[in-house]
Amino acid sequence: MLDFTGKIILGIDPAIATIGYGVIRDSVVIDYGVIKTSKDMPIFERLKQIHDDICELCQALKPDVAALEMPFFTRENTNAGKVLRALGVIELALGECGLGSPIFLHQSQVKSAVSKYGADKSEVQRAVMMIFSLSELPKPDDAADGLAIAYAAQIGMSANIK
Repeated sequence: MLDFTGKIILGIDPAIATIGYGVIRDSVVIDYGVIKTSKDMPIFERLKQIHDDICELCQALKPDVAALEMPFFTRENTNAGKVLRALGVIELALGECGLGSPIFLHQSQVKSAVSKYGADKSEVQRAVMMIFSLSELPKPDDAADGLAIAYAAQIGMSANIK
């Protein structure tokens, strides 16, 4: 198992419209938030913005490792192609910033790390608030997901996806 003691971990919840992120070191939250793109922008501009914002985030916070949640899609999901393109752009940006081997996690691993399998968004928010002794719920819920992803990586979760 990898030892992330003292390491800055960037957790990212990939999407096309709202990308959640959380940055932790040990049991301390350094930053969390979201990257938003407008549905009115052409897809290539949204992808460029995601790339640039991830690079800016990495330059500002200097993470040692990145963890990404693998998107889960149902058969009816019409956004799957866009989200997978965003995931590729995020991985490209991380690689350009020296984080070329991110840890990939399944949604079930992230939820199990902070709460329980099948936990809803509000349960994840409350669990993250308690784990990191935050004074309020991390909002929006996508940002809480980013923190949960970073925490899951910190405690040794990994999906072994190459």
